[in-house]
Amino acid sequence: MTTADSLKKQILTYFGTIASPARGSLTIRDFNTQLMSKTFAAEDRDLLAVALDELVASGLLVERSAKTYALTPQGVAAAHEAKAAKASEIASKR
Repeated sequence: MTTADSLKKQILTYFGTIASPARGSLTIRDFNTQLMSKTFAAEDRDLLAVALDELVASGLLVERSAKTYALTPQGVAAAHEAKAAKASEIASKR
């Protein structure tokens, strides 16, 4: 089962891997197709809204319009860190 914290990490990692995380914005549709395309239980899918709300509340994301999110400057740094951590995790498994 996915937790809100693990989903927040996935969101930040995903933002970190897009071409321009500092300027890009993602919609709910992007999150659903990129992060939720795996087979998750229904309650895991419900966590997406919770995770996004928590990232906004923590100052890492800003909601630009209904269901469209972008990184704040703090979020850009966190996204780069999340991407680096994921790369390190993958490299250690080799």
